[in-house]
Formats: sequence, structure tokens, C-alpha cells
Amino acid sequence: MKKIYFILAIAISTAVLPVSAQQLNSAYFTEGYKFRHQLNPAFASSRSYFSIATGNINVGVNSNMGISTFLYPTADGRLTTFMNGSVSADEFLSRLNRKNILGVDAGVSLISTGTWGKHGFTSVELNLKSSSAVNLPKDLFDFMKNVGQRQSYNFSNLGVRSRNYMELAIGHSHSITKRLNIGAKVKFLLGIASADVRVDDVKVDMYEDQWRVDANGSLYAAVPGLDLGTKAGGEIDFNDISIFEYDNDGSISSIISQAAKGLGYGAAIDLGASYEIIDGLTVSAALLDFGFLSWGNVVSAHTDNEPWTFDGFENIAINDPESSTTIDKQIEAIGEEFKDFIVLYKDEQNGRRLEMLSATLNVGAEYKMPFYKRLSVGFLYSNRFSGPYSKYDGRFFVDIHPLKWFELSANYGISNHGSSFGATLSLDFPGIGIFLGTDNLFWDVTPPLMEGINIGVPYKRTNVSLNFGLTFNVSKLRHLGDRRD
Repeated sequence: MKKIYFILAIAISTAVLPVSAQQLNSAYFTEGYKFRHQLNPAFASSRSYFSIATGNINVGVNSNMGISTFLYPTADGRLTTFMNGSVSADEFLSRLNRKNILGVDAGVSLISTGTWGKHGFTSVELNLKSSSAVNLPKDLFDFMKNVGQRQSYNFSNLGVRSRNYMELAIGHSHSITKRLNIGAKVKFLLGIASADVRVDDVKVDMYEDQWRVDANGSLYAAVPGLDLGTKAGGEIDFNDISIFEYDNDGSISSIISQAAKGLGYGAAIDLGASYEIIDGLTVSAALLDFGFLSWGNVVSAHTDNEPWTFDGFENIAINDPESSTTIDKQIEAIGEEFKDFIVLYKDEQNGRRLEMLSATLNVGAEYKMPFYKRLSVGFLYSNRFSGPYSKYDGRFFVDIHPLKWFELSANYGISNHGSSFGATLSLDFPGIGIFLGTDNLFWDVTPPLMEGINIGVPYKRTNVSLNFGLTFNVSKLRHLGDRRD
């Protein structure tokens, strides 16, 4: 599979594409959500249940950037990129943050079951998770847009990370007293693919008629069957990347052998508790995904101690405001130019690499109205620890549960990616449960951007999350502790 754009090569193009997800914070207080135990293992499902493939599907994106940051309307109603000469540098750069982050997460519960027993609630799950993020400093875009107008540029924290794995999770929650519930979950992890690119201390200086680039960078990739082609001297050739092609005689056993070498193995735990301080007021806290993955057959590369030359982004600067070049062609050109911007040299031997998961801390409080116990208000603080890709989020909730089978929740959140409205709907019938939820309701969308893709995307900030669940319920309603209705 030749000429695959590797993660660094597509960093810029990823930032301007509508990509599609993360734990659904909006469901934290929704009792009808069967997978609340994923947000806090001290929470129990309202019924025993099982699901196959459709139990919990969560997909979305969080970013402090938006399509309007990078795409602009032209006089004839079309769209063009920020590199068009009709877009002023001041207008474009004023829409950027010092750190411009795009985080993409997706999760699917392949098989899940939750069972009530004499001593509490036990869950067993097989989940598939994917998490990717890109961090693009503002000064990088300053260089791209104003190339040639200054003699030197400096920036750091340019990076891309992607982690994809399966987990087998076994959890249990039970009551210690009528007011105190605790829970824990053990997870066994199988890593499918991982990549981490980090470039710091980038210095770009004009030298005669070229740019001289000096930086400290590294690349680590654990992808089954991955081989990075190289140029003379060991420099990575981003146009020569293959999967399952080296040392492969085409047999099934050879492919399986290569795949197994690149897999990762690890473990993690979730810990949680909830406590009813006074009648109606419950506080809760959880630490999720505290663990690690150890990857095998890791392909690595680094910058050397010598600077290199770069011709600049002039080939993608569109100086004609009426240019008919399509959006997808412009984005493709950005990716092509960017492949020559960072020079990495492949290390001689593959090795192993240990990396920590991105742990999450959730702290919440809920108060049930004394005049109507099925109406409550709440607050949740959530912090995902992921270095330069970290995200914190605070949400205020109103939840109403007028019928045993019907529950509706709405919330307003503020995070380092901006503000948003979220909502959940739970229909919890005997025999079947249906759930819909989102952390980011949006209204303003673009017309279709790409030829053949007839959908629009959020315009101002690319924050989207969608969650759907369909479970088969096999018990009556149950609750941990003493439920006061």
C-alpha cells in the first residue's frame, strides 16, 4: 500500500477536515443510561441487560478550532482556504489560539452485559476504542501564511498522537452503607495501533533563497506490518510507506506473524465512589483508565543535530482571489508541502515502548428537588490528562425523570475547547432500552465541502459528539442503596 500519508504528513490537512467522539459527560446523571458505569464504576445500571454491537456507540470530535478558521467564502459563493490571497493574515491569525488542538475519539461496545446479583452489580464488556489528537501552534500558521515576510520564526509543541485498542473490562459496584456506594473495574488491553509524533524547538531562518529549519523531533509508531521507506542517509520518505509488504511471502501465516509483532498489551483500572451527604444531595468521584500499554516492534525516528533546508509553502499560496482550485485540491497541496517540512531519520532497530493511557478524573454532585424527587440539578467536572492534548470540562445539569421508562437531561458546559449545550434521552422499557445523547448540540453547519460528500459540518467550532445505545433489558428496575422516591 504505497504513498500512504503518515500522521505527520497529514497534520495540517487533518485540522481543516471534518473529522469525527469521547466519553459522554452529558449522561453522567442519566439513570437510564446502561453504561453509566463507564463514567463512574460506582454507578450501576438501572436493569440487568446485554447488548451486541449496538449497546453503546460513541463518536465525535472536540476542538478549539473550526471550519470558519480555515475556510472562507469567495465572491462567487464558493469556499477557499486561508492560503488564498483574498484572506488577510490578520483576519486569519486572529481566529487562532496559541495552541490549536483537535481531539478525535470513538468507542464501540462490541459485547456487553450487566447483571444484578445479591451483592451488587457486575458488568463485563468488550470495547473497541480509538483516540487521536493533533496540536498545532499558532506560529506554524504564521509561517505558512506570512512566509517570506519575516526572516525567522520560532515555535514548539507541534505534535500528533493516535492510539487504538480493544479492552476487556470487568467491573463491580455495591453498597457499603445506605449512603455510600463504591465500584472498581479491571481492564485488560490489546493494542491495535499507535503513533506519536512530537516536534519541539522549531527554528526557521531565511538562508539565501531557502529556509533553514532546526528542530528536535521524534516519531514512534506501532502499527502491525508497518514499514517506513527511507531515502539516502536514512531519511524517512513519506511517499514510500508500506503495510504488510516487507518480509512477506503473501501467506496468511506471514501476515499474522507481522501483525502480532506490532500489537500492544496492557492493563488499566477504574475506581469510583458516590456518597449521599444529606437526603437528596449526592457527591461522586471517579478515576478512569489509569493504566498503560506496552507496544512491540515500534518503528522510531528522530531528527539529527543538523539543520535542513525547506523551500516554503509558496506552492500552495493562492494569490488569485478568483482561483477555481477546489477545496480538496488545496488541502491535498498543503499535505504534500508539509511532508517536506520536517526531516526525520529512521532508527536502525525496532524496539518496545511503554506509554500511559490518558486517565480521566470525574467529580460530580447532584441534588434532587425536595418538592419533586424526579427533578434534579447537578454539576460535573471532568479532566482528561493527556499532556498537550488535555481537556477539562465543567457542566451544569437539569435532569427530569417523570416516568420509570422516560428520562430527559440537558446541560451547559464550559471547557478549554469552548462552551456547548448537551442533552440525553433515555427510554428504558422492560425488554429493551434506547438511548440518545450528545455533549455538543450544534446548529450552524456548512454546505457540503467535498465532492461526493453530501454533508455539512459545524462552522464556528468543530465540536461534535453523538451517542446511540440499544440494549436488551432482562430484569426489573434496581438501584444500589436505599432509593428515596
